[in-house]
Amino acid sequence: MKNIFFIIVILLIYSCDTTKNNKGSSITENIGESPNSALDSLSQNIINDPNNSNTYYQRGLFFYSEGEFDQALNDINRALEVDSMVAQYHYIKGNIYYDDKRFKDAFTSYQKTIELDEEHVNAILKLSQIELILKNYDLAFEMVNKALRLDPMNPVAYYLKGFIYLDSGDSTTAISTFQTSIEVDPNYYDAYIILGKVYSGINPDFAESYYKQAIEIQENNIEALYNMGVFYQDNDRYLECYPIYDKIIALDSSAYFAYYNKGYVLLVSDSSYTEAIDQFERALLFYPYYHQAYYNIGLCYENLGDLKSAEKNYRKSLEINPQFDLAAQGLSRILE
Repeated sequence: MKNIFFIIVILLIYSCDTTKNNKGSSITENIGESPNSALDSLSQNIINDPNNSNTYYQRGLFFYSEGEFDQALNDINRALEVDSMVAQYHYIKGNIYYDDKRFKDAFTSYQKTIELDEEHVNAILKLSQIELILKNYDLAFEMVNKALRLDPMNPVAYYLKGFIYLDSGDSTTAISTFQTSIEVDPNYYDAYIILGKVYSGINPDFAESYYKQAIEIQENNIEALYNMGVFYQDNDRYLECYPIYDKIIALDSSAYFAYYNKGYVLLVSDSSYTEAIDQFERALLFYPYYHQAYYNIGLCYENLGDLKSAEKNYRKSLEINPQFDLAAQGLSRILE
């Protein structure tokens, strides 16, 4: 029953240092309007000055921010056709590839960035990150240490270095390195989150403290709130879960995982089967393929003595995931 839905946290998302001037054209950023008016304005700039690489770059940034990777890549490539010597253009191209999980192409773009600007710390860190994904720990350390030589007070570099230690099995040094990123930047939210996760299985008091500090920094961040809710849930502090999940739902009414976990708490702590079913059904409104929710609805109906409804939901859970053993066991149980 503790196979609760967990949010997968992306390792790192580096900010695009778009205000930095590199070799070649100067770069500015002026996206602050509504999407339609911003796009119209950026397109008009290209019409007015088609030989200015920055006009394509700016529209590429807009498409990138909207998750339109193909259109973003098209504009960045057009910017590079006009001026191929701007390191930042290659860096953003690398980010587009990276976010699209085209890591080989991203690696090539980051290497080109560093060829043009050997002190481009963000590109160096991205190369380190890719080496970490490939589990090339020595190369990952080499790149992150290079970044730290260039910028010894870079909290993201220490954060990434902590992940390299953690992934390679050295949790003690990882914790120390994550803490260094906080010493460098006391408001570095991501470090508090990962320290909360690491300490959850080691020292619950420390874990709770780090999660609370993350929420102090970003009080309406759903990730931080969710992690705190799951922490309370895993430590059987059920009454403290409800306000956390209610706040998540107030911030995002489509947060199906909050409905699900609220239903789970109602099921296991209060045996409030009818109320739990309501929460699971709310989760399914926003995520209809949530096989665990169907299973838990079936379990609630089974406990209520409504075996027909229980069977229906166990079968629905297995329809979505035929390998889900709990639903198979539940179905077998009521059919007997």
